[in-house]
Amino acid sequence: MKVLEQRRRLEAAGATALFVAFDEPALLRRTLLAGLELPFPVLVDRDRSAYAAWGLSRASVLRIWADPRVWARYLRAALGGQRPTRFGADTLQLGGDFVLDGAGLVAYARPQRSDDRPPVAVLLAAVEKAAPG
Repeated sequence: MKVLEQRRRLEAAGATALFVAFDEPALLRRTLLAGLELPFPVLVDRDRSAYAAWGLSRASVLRIWADPRVWARYLRAALGGQRPTRFGADTLQLGGDFVLDGAGLVAYARPQRSDDRPPVAVLLAAVEKAAPG
């Protein structure tokens, strides 16, 4: 998880990462969090009310699994020696990346469209820009 590599930079900006997922905690531990010692909070939003509040939608099967970028990402990971992780319960639920400033205002928002998450460097730049001082 690339954000783990940037923990010191987040802390220097007075920030932390927060992950929101909708799968059952036991499934999250077996899949997304398997083998990770994550120093950041993980919240479980079973009814996806936070997803709805942030405008995060679900994609169609074609939009996800017919997207060559999705397959390219899995191929790059495999060629890089990463073992594939098991999928969660709903592979069509889209996520997003958000940065809030010290007043709780949205300083950066990027809802996901398919396999198009922003680079961690983009998120860190938004965090540092939103940091007080």
